[in-house]
Amino acid sequence: MAAPDEQVREAVATLFRVIRPEPRLRPGQAEAEELAPLVAQWLERGATQADLAQALLPGLPAPVHSAVAAVLRYRLEHKLPPAQPVARPAVARYTECAKCHDPVPQPGICQARAGLGARTVTVSGGGSVTRSGAARARQALRSARAPGSSLRV
Repeated sequence: MAAPDEQVREAVATLFRVIRPEPRLRPGQAEAEELAPLVAQWLERGATQADLAQALLPGLPAPVHSAVAAVLRYRLEHKLPPAQPVARPAVARYTECAKCHDPVPQPGICQARAGLGARTVTVSGGGSVTRSGAARARQALRSARAPGSSLRV
């Protein structure tokens, strides 16, 4: 018999670590090696040893006789977590103009750089907001310097 590869050895070792607290579950080495591909699937899908223990250990019948491998196989197959979706790279809704780096809906240059229209920049109410914010900041600093104030600048 060929020596098991590293993934099988890791899966067998993980299985034995997970079921160690349960004395009713004692598969042989050959049975554990047969279950190793299922354990490896769990690990590939991001499952932890705690996840495996939660799937394999609770709710066992009082006596577990010779069907240890069958019980483990059934639970490993039927409680297998879903495969992790492949993460797609985020698609930018806009790209940048090749000349001025303004946002444009499609690759290329913007209308202003193509000579098809003027670039319009709209800032609504920015000046008045800045003036009122600066006035509030000055007032807060003055009141902090006032005698009897607990806040010192």
